[in-house]
Order: sequence, then structure tokens, then C-alpha cells
Amino acid sequence: MLALAWPWGDAAHDDQQDLATRLARSLCAGIGGHAGNAKINGIHSAYRLLRSTSALARAWRPTISQNGSIVLFHGYFDNAPEIAASLGANPTDLPLLYGLAVERWGDDADRKIIGEYCAVIASPSERRLRLSRSPIRAPPLCYFHDAQLAAVASVPRVIFAAGIEQRLNEVRLSDSVLLNFTDEEVGWFVGVSRVPLGSIVELTPGKPRALRIYYDPVGIPDAPPASDEALIARASELLDEGVKACMAGFRSPGATLSGGLDSPQVVAHALANLPATERLPTFTFHTEEGFDGLIEPWLFADDRPFVEAFAAMHPRLEPHFTANEGYEHDYRFNEFFHLMGGAPSSLCNMYVFHGLFRGAASRGCDVLLVADWGNETFSNEGDWGFVEYLLTGQLRQYWLALSRLPKVYRSIARRFVARTLLPMLPAWLWRTARRLAFPHRGPLIDQIEPLTPAYRQSSGAETRLRASGRIHERYNPRSRKHANKLMFERGDFEMDEIYQGFEQMYGIAQRDPTAYRPLVEFCLGLPTRMFMRDGEMRWLARQMARGIMPEKQRLNPLHGRWDSDWHLRIGRRRHDFIAELGRLSGNERVASIIDIPRLRAALEDWPEQTEIDRHRQCSREIMVPRGLLTARFVNWAEGRNTP
Repeated sequence: MLALAWPWGDAAHDDQQDLATRLARSLCAGIGGHAGNAKINGIHSAYRLLRSTSALARAWRPTISQNGSIVLFHGYFDNAPEIAASLGANPTDLPLLYGLAVERWGDDADRKIIGEYCAVIASPSERRLRLSRSPIRAPPLCYFHDAQLAAVASVPRVIFAAGIEQRLNEVRLSDSVLLNFTDEEVGWFVGVSRVPLGSIVELTPGKPRALRIYYDPVGIPDAPPASDEALIARASELLDEGVKACMAGFRSPGATLSGGLDSPQVVAHALANLPATERLPTFTFHTEEGFDGLIEPWLFADDRPFVEAFAAMHPRLEPHFTANEGYEHDYRFNEFFHLMGGAPSSLCNMYVFHGLFRGAASRGCDVLLVADWGNETFSNEGDWGFVEYLLTGQLRQYWLALSRLPKVYRSIARRFVARTLLPMLPAWLWRTARRLAFPHRGPLIDQIEPLTPAYRQSSGAETRLRASGRIHERYNPRSRKHANKLMFERGDFEMDEIYQGFEQMYGIAQRDPTAYRPLVEFCLGLPTRMFMRDGEMRWLARQMARGIMPEKQRLNPLHGRWDSDWHLRIGRRRHDFIAELGRLSGNERVASIIDIPRLRAALEDWPEQTEIDRHRQCSREIMVPRGLLTARFVNWAEGRNTP
């Protein structure tokens, strides 16, 4: 992780001699380790490797480029040899390579570089800071700047170590709870902003920040025409490239493994890239003993049987399983607040990763491969095909897609309305149709968010949500381009910040080969037939999986259910949570934000078995953990240790 602070005044009169040391200490606060630091031309900087040593920290210095700029770089290149060859430079010195690329190509450098990174370039002669993040995925980068100081860091706590006041930003707080991520720059604290993915921010004294978005993921062109066989082969090649890139530089890789279609293919490629004598440890979470087994009809609850059958096909796998005993939805929340400087709603769903990271740490892994982008790339369903096939006159494909949907949709007429008619309606007419069809069912957001109605209004969150045009229960893509647009509009759940928190907590890097940019761009440009074919969804992933996994798994039409044993986990804690809500009700500040009576009612009216109706389960499975998360974060951010 990196940090930089630049008092804009005359360097000769800079009286903050210990600022670089404070930055370094803050990078290590709460996680230990060692960070190097330096002060050059009045610019204070620090850097902490994930697995640092005292010797490496002492030896660290920021890179000075040919034009005298100071370069800080955090992350990795996937195409460092190609970039280095173009520049006649050393491919192993990434900060210098990045600085040279920007000197040569300007903003085009970030388009040419493939990888996951954030970077800072300080130009003393121009009194200018250039901040950047790679597209698709990147380590977080936040900043503060005014007329006296600019401070940039991988985590907000370092900004506060530079002397900035920690004051909660209720815009981010309320928008995150309502899942409104329209503003990609707003941070969790007043004055602390985020650098968006695929963007460059320039800071100069006395001027507003200048933002340049250099990468448009929705504007990716269509893939060149080719046969199905060629496209399948190319997708497999790109996935293999992504796996190699993510494993490069690590000695002991591990991988998460589910019973689906994407992570097993990542694992199979990882195995193929290991020496024939080595085994690959994998880590799978499954339901806890006591789970009643109730599940929605289009989902499956337990990955373990699929993983065991998959492992039997690949003897060099070393499968590890965890039921996440002892890890609950609120596990180590306060530590995450410190490590992340935020409390995104999605953190409530990520408790299962504690078992995976802890297992990988115990096994001695130094990197954990994940497959979060699988469903958005080669394993996409292609569900926009219902509209496309009808409108383009591909009536056989349309009929097969409609008739082979799971039986949960019942009649063909209902399937036509749900999958073809509704996606084409304007928002106002869609809302009208929904009210007529479900007169007793309000908007989904009202069932999953824990805010008081008064706070939704006073914080401005209600107005901002309406202005965004987002309807949370509506995902009705009309075309491939529209599906891409919806995906990126809904995509910022601060997963980069969450994974960085896990990395700090467990000392293990994580990489996602399915987010490898050439693979993402290739898949986003593929024609519909590669994803929905003859009524079979996720067609490309199933073709790529031939011979890699058992046929029962390859052809399984069901999706894995995340957090399927929520009723068991929350149920056994509910009396503790009710008691906590009782204490919170005496906290005037929190009670003005969180609708405590509504959370208490959801916990007191507890069903005897797992509720599988989406609109009845939401208040218990989603609203309650999010309410507790938000309440605890408000207390933490404002310095209250107890409710």
C-alpha cells in the first residue's frame, strides 16, 4: 500500500519533519509489518509491501523518473515485458516503468498497460499530482486536498495521520445503504474522495480536482466474426493467460473453488500451469451442520458434493472445506472499519471469506485465486437474448429460450411477460405493471435497507436515488450493450476495498483471473449466440468446461445459493442482536439513522424454518445485518466504543 503527503507551501519552510514517518506507521497500524518512508523536495511518501520485512522497508525509496517526478506504484502489470520492450526499460521495476510510460504516452499509458494498480506521480516543477487507477479492478486510492495540503493513500486512516479531521460523510453512508453508487468519487469521510476505476485525477494547489475518465467499459467493440470453435478456443486461451498472469511471482498459490462453472475452470488452468509434481490447495465453504436444507427451487445450497466429484477428476487437487464455524455476518466488523475506512453494505455477505483466507493462510499460500468476474465474462447467462432473438426474427432460438426456462416461471405467457415484455417497458410503465401485478409488494429497496424514513429524506439519499433512475429489483437487459451498461452501473460494491481489507487481515494476496482485461473485453464483445444457444444459458462456459468437470456439474441448470444457511446463523444470534438494538435505541444519534423498531420486529417475528420467499426473507437476511453494520460504523467513525 502507498501513501503520499505534499504540503503545498515552500519546501524549505516545511515544519512537518515527521510526516513521512507518520504515514508509514499508519500504513502498518492494526496489521503490523514494516513500511519504508522518505522525504524528497518537501514531498513525504511511504510504502508497505503485503509481506514486508524491516530490511526491505529500510531500503525502500520512491522512484525518481527521468524528468524529476516522484512515482509511487502499487499493484502489478500483466504485460510488463511488452511495455518494457516498447520503452527499452527494465520490466521488473514497475514504478520506473509506469513513470516512463506516462512520460512517453501520457494518458494512453494507462490504456496500454494491462494489470491492476494504482499510482501517484508528483511533479515538483509543475506543483502537480497525477493519481490513477486501472480499469475493471484496482487497489483502492483515496485523497484529500486543499490550498495547504494534498494527501493520497491506499486507505483513509493514512489521510488522518497526515492531520486531516476524521468526519463522517453522510452522503456516502446513506447512498451505500440504498445501494446507490452513482457517485464513484464520494468517500466515507468529508473531504476524502475516491479515485474511480479507469480514471485519472490531477491535483494542483488552489484549484478543484481535474478528473479524466480514460476507459469506457461500455464502449468495448464487438469481437471480430469467427466460428464458434475459434471463439471457444480463444476464450480458453485468454482465461489461461489470466491465470498465468495472476500466478506470476507467487510460490504457493491456492484457489477458491465452488460447484459452479467458473472457479473450477480457473482451478483447472492453474493446475495445468503448475509443475507436474505440485498439488494445488483449494478452499470451499459449505453450509453449517443444522441447516434445514430449504432452498429456492432454482438454486442449490451446498457446493461440497460438486467439489468432491470435481476433485476426484483432478487427483493433484488438495481440497479444503469450511463451514465457517465461528464466523458470522458481523465477524470482525470493527477491524474492517479500520482496515478499509468504510462500511459498504456488501461487507455483510463476505463473512464466508474468513474461512477461505484463514484456510489458505494455514496452508501457507501466498496468493488466493478467486473468480468473481466469471459470471460477467465467459460464464454469462446471455439473458438479454430473449428480447434480441424476438426482435431480430430468430424465432426458433426465441421459442427454445422461452420454453426451456425453469418451471418456476410456469406458463409460457408468464415467461413472455417476464423475459421479453417487461425489459422493453419504460421505467414508469414498468413500475405501474409491477404495482398491478403485486399490489401488496413495495419496492425491494424498502425491504432491505434499515434507514429511518426521516433520515432517507434529511440525508438527501431519497432524492439522489430517484435521480439515479435505479430500480433495484429490475434487471431487464434488452441487448448485449444494455447488459454491459447495467453491469457497470450496478458494480461498485467496494469489492476492491473489501479484498484489500482481507489481504491486510490475513497477509495473503488475492487475484481474479476472470477479471483479466483482455478476457473481459473479449467476452463483453461476443455475440449472443455464445451465451444463450438452443435454450441453454451459459453456453460458452459449458462448452469450455467439456472434459474439465463431471457432466452433472457442467449441465447443472441451478445456481449456487450464497449464504444459504443465513436462517441458522442469524437465528442463533437474534437474542443478542435484539439486546444490542435495545442499547442502540438509547443512542439518539444512531436511533435517528437506523429504524430500530423495524429491525427488532424482523428479529422477533422469526420463522421456524428458512424462509425462501425473496420478499419475506429480505428483512431478516439482508436488512438486519446491514442495520447493525451501519449502526456500528457510525459509532466507530464518531468515536463511540459502545452502543
